[in-house]
Amino acid sequence: MNRIIAVIGAGRGSGKTMTMEALIKELSSRGYRIGAVKQIHEKNFSIDKEGKDTWRMAEAGASIVAAAAPGEVTAIKRIQSQERFMEALKLLKTEDPDIILVEGNPPAKVPKIFVARTLDKVRKILPIVGGDVICVASFSPENFKEDEYDLKIPFYPLPAGVKKLASLIEKRVK
Repeated sequence: MNRIIAVIGAGRGSGKTMTMEALIKELSSRGYRIGAVKQIHEKNFSIDKEGKDTWRMAEAGASIVAAAAPGEVTAIKRIQSQERFMEALKLLKTEDPDIILVEGNPPAKVPKIFVARTLDKVRKILPIVGGDVICVASFSPENFKEDEYDLKIPFYPLPAGVKKLASLIEKRVK
């Protein structure tokens, strides 16, 4: 788990996906192979659709169904919800990425980047997050006045600070 970093945040619209995108782009440009996990909390979400061939194969009892298109391959495996994070990691590890970035708070002890739009959100939510939060990042740095930022972890204004944030990740995974 030492190659895994989670990007967590203050709910929808906090900038988690934008942070993931920026980090993937920067770390990839440095030569790292990046794996990414997007945790989805919608109870009935499925990339598969009822009635489609892949769905029918799973309904018939296949433990895993791979769909192979000219431009992409995906695997569909029905699981119990509590297994989702570990199952996603198993799939990613077959590609042996150098770094795995997880969007959302995983059920594992991994370093976390907390993303928010305001300092008030950070102060309100960070104390209940727990774990190893290594920094705060924001795509709304104007809402984080230096003289008001009193947290004991670094702050990275994005997108300007993405190189420094990527360097922090490099240090953590080595």
